[in-house]
Amino acid sequence: MPVSGPIALIVFRSSLKGHFSRAIRVVAGAAIAEGIYCAIATFGFVQISTAYPFLAKYIRYVGAIFLLVLGIVFMFQKVHFADEAEVIPENKNTGLVSGFLIAILNPTLFLTWGSASSTIFSWFTHISFWDMLLFPVAASLGIITWFSILLEVFKKYQGRIGEKIGLYAIRGASVIMLISGGFLLFQAAK
Repeated sequence: MPVSGPIALIVFRSSLKGHFSRAIRVVAGAAIAEGIYCAIATFGFVQISTAYPFLAKYIRYVGAIFLLVLGIVFMFQKVHFADEAEVIPENKNTGLVSGFLIAILNPTLFLTWGSASSTIFSWFTHISFWDMLLFPVAASLGIITWFSILLEVFKKYQGRIGEKIGLYAIRGASVIMLISGGFLLFQAAK
């Protein structure tokens, strides 16, 4: 559930203006870039865990702590949805390219996917080629699905959704991250 960051803010602003097709094109471009980051992180984790299998337990701790820190950051993050210069041009292809470039040039996504893939795969006893291939594809499809559902909600309730709902979504996601991070930290300590 990517609810914070440049892509989420663009989607939220665009949907408030009723530009739903622009928003989904930006999401599709970003999902491609995030899939690439996810694939690189997954492949990297597999290489590291194959060479140093004892690191799996420590990776669980790092992933749980990263999730807790991310939850705290999102909880206290100041976000403004106010209109700025239009980020998404009118050309249909540039929405896709803009989303891709914004995501691929965001270095925090590499850290996020590195943490996510290493935390998830540190619980596996065996990781196949199909796992490494399907996880990034599923992540990209999940991003598109999440934003598609979100945009449908925005379409239906466009007149009643404002900045406050966006802030509630970010705070809600931070609570989910904090709970998930606490649970993973507890499980890693067993």
